Amino acid sequence: MHWNGKDSAVFLAQKEYIDTAVIPLILIDGSEHGFQFAASAADFTLSLANVIENQFKGRIVLFPSFSYTRSQDKQLVMKIWKDEINQVGFKHIFFVTSDRDWSTMGEAENVIWTPSVPLDSMDQKMRNSVLEDQLRQLIPIFATKWAK
Repeated sequence: MHWNGKDSAVFLAQKEYIDTAVIPLILIDGSEHGFQFAASAADFTLSLANVIENQFKGRIVLFPSFSYTRSQDKQLVMKIWKDEINQVGFKHIFFVTSDRDWSTMGEAENVIWTPSVPLDSMDQKMRNSVLEDQLRQLIPIFATKWAK
């Protein structure tokens, strides 16, 4: 489910079964060399997050993406998100990103880093195939974390 009014009512009614929050992390890079790459990575990350939500519908709430710049303190951002999300009662919080900087924060932080695949020039069938391939690689990560 998504973080919206309709799904929030479902969440509150079925809170005991919905234990996972997924938050896409989106880099905003205004530099000449980084702008296009960051925009393409955002497209990939958001598309992948939607595929994850669709796969695990009923167990996951997909939050709106968090956009940030390189100058922001990632540790602080993550702590703020976790503190807020934990108040809601989620047992698991996953951050999904194509920005490698987040992957250095350690396994305990539940950052799922996947290298960006440029989806811009692909037709819908190819996009779906690429995203489903990525999802197959992520399913064991979710399963392992949920088993703990």
